[in-house]
This record gives sequence, C-alpha cells and structure tokens, in this order.
Amino acid sequence: MKKYDPDFDLEDLTPEVDAIFMEFFCNYLAGNKKYLELICGSTVSPLLKTMIDVREKEGWRFKFEEPLNCDKAFF
Repeated sequence: MKKYDPDFDLEDLTPEVDAIFMEFFCNYLAGNKKYLELICGSTVSPLLKTMIDVREKEGWRFKFEEPLNCDKAFF
C-alpha cells in the first residue's frame, strides 16, 4: 500500500477492523451460517458451520451472543 499511498498507515484501519471482526464474531456466536458462508467462502465456512452444528447437536449455547466490549472502560 505504501507504494500507492506513501501516507498509508495500517493503524488507521484499526476501528474498521474492530467493527468487521465484531460483526463476524457475533454472527458466529449466533449461529448465522448463511452470513459466515458469504463472508468466509469455501475455505473456513465448512469448519465454522461444523462447529455450529456440534453446538446445536449437543444443545448448548453461549451465555452471551455478543462479546463484551471494554473499549471505553475507565478505572
């Protein structure tokens, strides 16, 4: 990217990467196979769908379908 944009800084993409990962992970936790297939394609999608199937077969669910966001934690 530096070749095309000398001012490019990978760290500037951090908020976008965080949002994309949060969307992906929440859909995985919720068992949204259709979304995962669209996003992951044929490489990772079968593995994730199998993991979701195992969860459904064994009858367990995540306590929370969205990860805890501690970005703005203040102590």
